[in-house]
Amino acid sequence: MSLEARIPEMSEKELENLQANAERIMKGGASKQQIEAERLLPIIAEAMAKRKAARGVEMAEKKVTRQKELAATRARKAAAKKAEADAAEEVE
Repeated sequence: MSLEARIPEMSEKELENLQANAERIMKGGASKQQIEAERLLPIIAEAMAKRKAARGVEMAEKKVTRQKELAATRARKAAAKKAEADAAEEVE
């Protein structure tokens, strides 16, 4: 399997390492390595951008879910307080 085909499967840390290595090779590797690094850098950048966008969507979804959970908890607490107050009024 070629390196290019493995890029989508790589972790974020692996992509960062690959990008750093490609940039290092661009500065001082053999000409064949430099050509390959130059070809791979945009592919790596695109994969990293996709990961960042996906992570942003995931974080936004988690935030919405958390806000809904907090709102539901507040509503339950308010309902419980109202029920206690109503029960206290009935006793008196």
